[in-house]
Amino acid sequence: PPSAVTPMGKFGVAVVVGLLALLSWEVRAQALPRVTLGDISKRYDDARTDPTMTDDRDVYRDAFELAASKGYEVEKHKVTTEDGYVLGLVRIVGSPQGAETRPCPGSQEKPPVLLQHGLIDSSATWVMNMPRQSLGFVLADLGYDVWLGNNRGTTYSMEHRDLREGFDAWDEEFWDFSWDEMAAFDLPAEIRYILDATGSETLSYVSHSQGTTQGFAAFSLPEFADLARRVNVHIALAPVAFVGNTESLLFQAAGHLDVLRVLAANPLIKSFGNTFLGTGVGADFVRSLVPSICGIFLGGCDAEKDRRDAHNALFDGGLPGDLFGLPDMQHLNQSRIPVYLSHLPEGTSVKNLIHWSQAVKSSKFRKYDYGRSGNLARHGSADPPEYDLRGNYRVPTVLVSGSKDPIANRRDVRRLLRILSEHPGVLLGSRELPQYDHNDFTLSTNGEVALFPYLTNKLRGEACSKVVEEEEEEEAEERGRRGAAMAVQSSGGLGRGWEDLLVVEASSSSSSSSSGWGDILAARG
Repeated sequence: PPSAVTPMGKFGVAVVVGLLALLSWEVRAQALPRVTLGDISKRYDDARTDPTMTDDRDVYRDAFELAASKGYEVEKHKVTTEDGYVLGLVRIVGSPQGAETRPCPGSQEKPPVLLQHGLIDSSATWVMNMPRQSLGFVLADLGYDVWLGNNRGTTYSMEHRDLREGFDAWDEEFWDFSWDEMAAFDLPAEIRYILDATGSETLSYVSHSQGTTQGFAAFSLPEFADLARRVNVHIALAPVAFVGNTESLLFQAAGHLDVLRVLAANPLIKSFGNTFLGTGVGADFVRSLVPSICGIFLGGCDAEKDRRDAHNALFDGGLPGDLFGLPDMQHLNQSRIPVYLSHLPEGTSVKNLIHWSQAVKSSKFRKYDYGRSGNLARHGSADPPEYDLRGNYRVPTVLVSGSKDPIANRRDVRRLLRILSEHPGVLLGSRELPQYDHNDFTLSTNGEVALFPYLTNKLRGEACSKVVEEEEEEEAEERGRRGAAMAVQSSGGLGRGWEDLLVVEASSSSSSSSSGWGDILAARG
């Protein structure tokens, strides 16, 4: 039975399956010039358009198009980071449920919320399922101003301000990043852009997997203390700061087989890896294996769920979960597999994967390890510095983990929980969802029952309290302005105190200003 297979046995089975799938792909590649996603997806029904159709159009849609096709009002935005990367943002500004819905009672404000994806993922992860099953749609239906972030290296963020147009994966400069840079540049740029675009004083941050890592890292950097104070809540799904106890076989192999890190650091292998990971070659390879994957694990992608099917037993036995953190058949919409694999895996750099392998081996939450000489040059110390969660992280946070998650392991999550609970007001709550795997948080079909009620309750509590505070401050300022105007009118003009104040302000302003307080005073005189 699947439950009796040991972890190493599962790893061996995975290797065999991978080799067989690779052989199958190579044989087909010789017979076919290219296996396209269209060839793979011809058999899938699209119940949203016409039940008689046999082509799921969502396979061909990006995150913007996925949302627009469901009737949501969507915008595309671009933001440039301080180090020159151009990131694509998707904004859901309107819901087909109607324009009147608002999350905060008594307020017409639409609190902004930023959703940040995980490793080899993108903004599409929040809108790949049906509206009631996708968090991006759920929040938009509740009246939030929803922003979907995309890290550097994804298909949505493949531009750079300074690198030549038409660069490819062989440009080492572009791919010289890990989640350190995503925390130091990508996330702060996204937050500042959203706050500026919406005029809001604060926003809410909902993250998954590596997206939580970005948040924990960025919000613990002293230089971002002011920015972190403008995040009213961080809801971390499958939270990852420490991965030393990971049960993922792939993470374990990457962390403890030094030969893999040595090979990955080789310039030629790194260039090939960046090509494979970042330009879509790897994604195309995975997509070409869809029929084999479905045949091995599921008895065919177009097969209906049948708990008597031995393929489902193998899938539910834990092999895909142990390797990739994928949901079992209890939570997965089997008919959406082609859609999922049209967006997964997304692009990233070899350096980012190496950083994760370092985190597994060190069991520490710290910056990229360049070796002693490299660390001295980059960090000013022989060892890479750790992110100071205890000393600096103060964003109100909710942790939501899964009992079956091999990546955000229970022991590592509890270690993070203990650190955050040391400071009053930081840990707002935590919950472990039974039977949830790593990617259930974005792909599961039962989120409206297992996850969304708890998440939206925590989100509303923090986002709406800030909205009320902002509205009260605005009302107080408006009352002050009205009171000052009435005082001026009742005194017949500006009193001596006002005149003195304006003279002082005018003398402190630039003499080149054409509209300073001095001009205002002269006009009133």
